[in-house]
Amino acid sequence: MRYPKSLQIGDTIGICAPSDGITEESSIQKLEQAVNNLKQKGYQVIETQSVRKSVKGRSASAEQRAKEFMRIARK
Repeated sequence: MRYPKSLQIGDTIGICAPSDGITEESSIQKLEQAVNNLKQKGYQVIETQSVRKSVKGRSASAEQRAKEFMRIARK
């Protein structure tokens, strides 16, 4: 069995919305606090365009969500 390497300071953490994004102010504030905490600990953080969007229970089209996920999964 192969296990991924542990996170190291300076590594990049990607945030995406493979289903629905967030639009409520309280949720956005929690996300921003989490991102700030990760950055303060020395990690880089990238966020896809659809994380803060929600239209009819989806953050974007299925194709767009898949592209965003694959883009951060490859980094």
